[in-house]
Amino acid sequence: PPPPSAAPSPPQTPLAFEPIANIPVVADYDKAEIRAVFSHHGLPFDTSAQLEEAATAVHAVSLSEAIGSALETGMRFSPLTDAHSRPIMLVGPPGAGKTICAAKLTADALLHDRPVQLISTDTVKAAGILQLDHFATLMKQTVSTADTPQELAAIIKPHDDPRGLTVIDSPGTNPFDMQELEELLKFIQRVDAEPVLVMPAGLDPLDAQEIAGVFAQMGCQRFIATRLDAARRYAGVITAARPRFLALAAISRSPFIADGLEAATPLALAKLLTAFPNRNKTKPSTDT
Repeated sequence: PPPPSAAPSPPQTPLAFEPIANIPVVADYDKAEIRAVFSHHGLPFDTSAQLEEAATAVHAVSLSEAIGSALETGMRFSPLTDAHSRPIMLVGPPGAGKTICAAKLTADALLHDRPVQLISTDTVKAAGILQLDHFATLMKQTVSTADTPQELAAIIKPHDDPRGLTVIDSPGTNPFDMQELEELLKFIQRVDAEPVLVMPAGLDPLDAQEIAGVFAQMGCQRFIATRLDAARRYAGVITAARPRFLALAAISRSPFIADGLEAATPLALAKLLTAFPNRNKTKPSTDT
């Protein structure tokens, strides 16, 4: 027989089967579970109500997706990127984890072959310098120190590589001490640094929001939430990132430099909010 003149047409999907793609999504959670998440983390009533309403308004498959959608509309996120035209100065209350964050930012930059300049203005507390110097030595880096804003300006050098990063570790600052805030502001303004607040999780949500407001007036636009591994309620992280305050840039869940900082996204935070601790593991055993 003669060869066919053209290739046969591929079989078409019957029109009767096409609507199968529009099967409605069935959620594996309910409104009570959404309320339980926000209740567990201790959010203020008005904030909780707004986020709960936003979470129930979306048609998500999982609880974390619903919570993530609510966080996306009710919080501000601004992850740290590779491009930093200004030096980054880590600021915040004492013991928040600024030195660890400085080391983590340095390690990440080196991992991506970016030049780094590491500076500390925390010259009063010897332990702070020693800790940062120890981390820098492990990464084969050096730490420069500056006692005054003028010294800081003299130390900072422009990078030949546009991807270069300058990280400045500052001493702990009491957000309610005007003298300490004024001293910190002199360093920030002298070198036109971008101040990034470092604040631990687990704070009272209203305290966290007030601290975020204070540092926003100091020029901060975003913050890094630390010690999420040592807290079980993250209301303070949420309230600090509400509109008119700061944007959440990154989170830290480990004191180890190798673990690095995690980029802050609505879904990533939602997964942490919905991962309740297993109470069965912490509940005292009644077996005899």
